Amino acid sequence: MNITIITPFLPYPLKSGGAQAQYNFIDTLRKEHRIQMIFPFNGKNRPEALKHLQKVWPEVTFLPYSYGRQLCHGPFLKDKIVRALKLKVCPKSERFQAERALKPYGFYFTQDFVNFVNLAIVAHHTELIQVDFYQYQHVVNFLPTEIRKVYVQHEIRYVRNQRLLDQVHLTPQEETLFKEMKQTEIDDLNKYNQIIALTETDKEVMMRDGVKVPIAVSPAAVNTPILSYHEWNGTVVFVGGYSHIPNQEGMEWFISEVLPLLNTDAIKAINVVGGGWPQHYQQRHEKVHFLGFVDDLQEVLKGAIVMVPILTGSGMRMKILDAAASCRPIITTAVGVEGLDFRHEQSCLIADTPADFAHAINSLVNDGAKMKELGTHAQAVFQEKYSVEALAKVRNNIYKN
Repeated sequence: MNITIITPFLPYPLKSGGAQAQYNFIDTLRKEHRIQMIFPFNGKNRPEALKHLQKVWPEVTFLPYSYGRQLCHGPFLKDKIVRALKLKVCPKSERFQAERALKPYGFYFTQDFVNFVNLAIVAHHTELIQVDFYQYQHVVNFLPTEIRKVYVQHEIRYVRNQRLLDQVHLTPQEETLFKEMKQTEIDDLNKYNQIIALTETDKEVMMRDGVKVPIAVSPAAVNTPILSYHEWNGTVVFVGGYSHIPNQEGMEWFISEVLPLLNTDAIKAINVVGGGWPQHYQQRHEKVHFLGFVDDLQEVLKGAIVMVPILTGSGMRMKILDAAASCRPIITTAVGVEGLDFRHEQSCLIADTPADFAHAINSLVNDGAKMKELGTHAQAVFQEKYSVEALAKVRNNIYKN
């Protein structure tokens, strides 16, 4: 089958859950289908990433939309400059927090972009169009009506926005904008022939809120090697880059409210894996270390307790699967493990208040048997339900049907 994937993000380097989700499915299915990828060049999608993918995926055709063509669109350049100034001058103001959620920028459906996409679809005799991520969801309005279209729902944006804005006092105009964006998101979803949700929870939310087209559940896969259990090495690890707002919010919550309640004498280091964290975070606590992007995540996870202090967002947390494959004990919030088949006190610990989260860590560091039990059960869940081979088969059946 000729499948054209339209995505705002190249799935490399593997620095985010979304990148892993895309990469692993394409890597598994690329030899069975003829795949073309349309994507924009930008700060996240760089030529060196494209060169790597072209080398490892010779069967895939890559169709980049050049940065120069994007700069020819006046609002694109203007919005980038204004957003950069606001990030520098007033990053924590309520109005700017609301604006970041309600006025996303950086991806524009100009006539030039629409022509670029449609010419590629015709040239490659596309039989199925797949759109990934919210930023390109709206492109469905500009695609050929006769070709079937699939949308991969990595996260429901209005759910993420609602959780993100719960602590922000919105103006009447912002409230109206939120409702309009939510309705537009649902309307766009109903223009696809098929929605692929990563979790049963997201499927239920979309159906409840008015999505009428068929929704299939196809969890994302990670290709993390299966590791045997290692005794605790004194570290606690969080995996998440700064660019994803729920990661920022989660770490701020952990450092400000959870960390003061921890018995840090029993912990050698709290390591944060992921790029982009500003320098001032390094100075918040002597035991919190920001490692940036690491080449071998499993080496950092080996022997660690993995925490997922995520308070907002939607979709599926790939970091949970990485930890489970590595046979690590996991402490998470309910939002962090939402939609995944991991159970409290069996394959993870779930805690939603600072006191409960701190208690979970404090109690676990003194209970080696419980650590091993949680890690072993988490790995069993991963092998049964979330292996790349099993999940790729589910996705392939959706394509064929």
